[in-house]
Amino acid sequence: MKSILPYLRLSCLLLLNVVSTEIYSQQWDTLAPIPESFTFPVVAVVDGKIHVMGGGGTGGATDHHFAYDPATDTWTSRAPVPYKAQQPAGTAANGKIHFFGGGFPNSGSPLDDHYIYDPATDTWAAAADLTVPRAIHYAVALNDVVYSLAGQGVTNLCQTYDPVANAWTTKNNLPDNSFFYGAHVATEGHIFRFGGGGYTAPKDLAHRYDPTSDTWAALPDLPAANHGLRGAAIGDKIFLAGGYYDFLERDEVYVFDTQTEEYSPSIPLPLGRSYHNMVAIDSCIYVIGGNHAIDQTVTFQLLRLCPFETASVAKETAAGEPLTVRYFSGKISLQLPENLIGETQFSLFDMAGKQVFSEKLPLLGTELEIQVGELPPAVYLVQLNTEGVVHTGKVVAN
Repeated sequence: MKSILPYLRLSCLLLLNVVSTEIYSQQWDTLAPIPESFTFPVVAVVDGKIHVMGGGGTGGATDHHFAYDPATDTWTSRAPVPYKAQQPAGTAANGKIHFFGGGFPNSGSPLDDHYIYDPATDTWAAAADLTVPRAIHYAVALNDVVYSLAGQGVTNLCQTYDPVANAWTTKNNLPDNSFFYGAHVATEGHIFRFGGGGYTAPKDLAHRYDPTSDTWAALPDLPAANHGLRGAAIGDKIFLAGGYYDFLERDEVYVFDTQTEEYSPSIPLPLGRSYHNMVAIDSCIYVIGGNHAIDQTVTFQLLRLCPFETASVAKETAAGEPLTVRYFSGKISLQLPENLIGETQFSLFDMAGKQVFSEKLPLLGTELEIQVGELPPAVYLVQLNTEGVVHTGKVVAN
């Protein structure tokens, strides 16, 4: 009887080659540079455009404001912020951008100002001041509700803004006093926090906030304590990039799966950085600016990684068979690649990166049919994850 070990070894080598090709064919693209150098600006996305505003500039605190259009890879100047502040906070909700707090002329003199920017009219309007002046704080929008997290002198404060009452409401305290210089990401109906802490004492902590119960729960620690990292989410995958520890700006990128609560490595940044910003648009991750002790050009850099689209091309090239997807009568129909067996995690995303459906399914035969219900007319991304190998495709719901 012949040994099957040679065939097993060959199969393993082929699989490793496919996975390696899939991973390393992805890359960070360098886009049009930011027009000016910013430190700790507010970065927010509205109508598919990235807005960078305020914070520190070349001559101290700045009111400059630019918007980036991914469709044309160009930056345009927009209405300046009504006041200047170092290390302010801000986020987008209900189609507008909130900008509040910070310090002037430095972060040690905190402010309580709060303004709202309307991109449709390119104008600013005053809103309710913060209840306590603060700088080195963070803003997150969850379900179009603006949250203000931490800040100098209020390290465990968590508040929300009510646009109808034009007032701030205090929520339960943050779970610790180390929320500064961490990654704060809203996705899947929750707020996630990773790392942070001081420059010489970074943290590896992670937490999840449930708005229904107004409570924070601990998550598995980061692979390494990290200060000055940032994150952005595509559906149930949170990309965590950069930061500072072991006296170096880091280039590592990890993906945190909100379903399995596990970390996995992703494509490293071209160069390490900290104090940058990250956003997600159309299932792509953007890294904006940042700091590197030696390479000062990092502060002008705009990088992009499209993990699903790039991985799809690489995977289809390696397998030699495209993933065919159809949608009809509330069902997704998939023509499966050959030799795909076992169990798969089926996920469906809209083009903003939000997961609209997910289910673990057995693979039987050459076709897979999933009842996903009626979908609004749009383009959707389909993902099959089978034993770490990801197949993707796009489908149109008319």
